[in-house]
Amino acid sequence: MRERLLDSADALLFAHGVISTPVDRILKDAQASPPSLYSHFGNKEGLIAAALRRRLHIWTGVWDTEIAAADCPKERALALWDALTTYQGEHMTERWCAFSGTAAATEHPSAQLQAVLDEETQLLRTRLLAVAREITGEDSRAEALASALMVAYTGTMALMLREDYPTAIAEGRASAQALIEAFAGA
Repeated sequence: MRERLLDSADALLFAHGVISTPVDRILKDAQASPPSLYSHFGNKEGLIAAALRRRLHIWTGVWDTEIAAADCPKERALALWDALTTYQGEHMTERWCAFSGTAAATEHPSAQLQAVLDEETQLLRTRLLAVAREITGEDSRAEALASALMVAYTGTMALMLREDYPTAIAEGRASAQALIEAFAGA
């Protein structure tokens, strides 16, 4: 039952919006009763947090695979966009980032929901800073490069609302590559 609820939440909440998708629709899709949702997740925000946490686990695995396939620091930095291409093709049902969409739609998230949103942001920042340090070798420049890559990535996600996924991801990757080259060459 728990997995059916998560599957339905994933298919509906992030494609149609966490606010505009009623619990009744999720329950109907999962063929579940309200008590089952509340016993597994506590409330709708608990379900959203659990669905995001599951997504984060899958996303991290996809990104790990792309990082492992990269043979140099520049390619490890660009692995974020390669992972996005893979994830989009295999797992993504929504128009853009489920984490950004949830953060935008939830004015006052519960502590549980905020924790998973923060975890995803921290994963991005930590990994980008680590690879930026490999590229620049300097902390202040690494921080600037990591920040610029974070903006390029979130810009890619926003562009996915306006362009087809392959175009948005390719443009984001090209921007990231230009940033990496600028920082590596300076």
